[in-house]
Amino acid sequence: MKRGVARSRRALLAAFALVAVAPTVRSANLERWAGKPIAPLIELLAIDGRPLTLQQLRGKVVVVNFWATWCEPCVTEIPSLQRLHADLHPQGLTVLMVNYQEGPARIDKFIKAMNMTLPVVRDTDGAVARSWGARIFPASYLIDRAGKIRYAQAGAVDWTSASVLGIIRSLLAA
Repeated sequence: MKRGVARSRRALLAAFALVAVAPTVRSANLERWAGKPIAPLIELLAIDGRPLTLQQLRGKVVVVNFWATWCEPCVTEIPSLQRLHADLHPQGLTVLMVNYQEGPARIDKFIKAMNMTLPVVRDTDGAVARSWGARIFPASYLIDRAGKIRYAQAGAVDWTSASVLGIIRSLLAA
């Protein structure tokens, strides 16, 4: 009898551990940004070699997303970022994907496998991620049309949830 109980406990603990570490996408609201409002610079090369800066996107609402191909929550989150960009780009939203320290061949292979159409820039040495304070991946920042950080989130988010869309639509309407 004791063996059966011990086995059941181990099975329950193993199931709990899987749920606790499985990549999840939260639909919760984004966190209001309490740091300095002006977004740090982003001056990086896109995957196709063209320079891209955050300044070029001034006048748009921008989601800056720090990610990596090895990051399971990042991979889980990308489809909702794709849908968000496709649905709200005509209203002035841009999703800018900042890859953390990976080579162009690896990123390109990943983009093709995921059918990504989002703009991707390479943070080859991690300096941009550090300047933004991105320590957990994915890390996302929502920037208003004036270039001010308004919201941030560490960890994956469902970018198509009603609460998140409400926040983004209010920035688009402003």
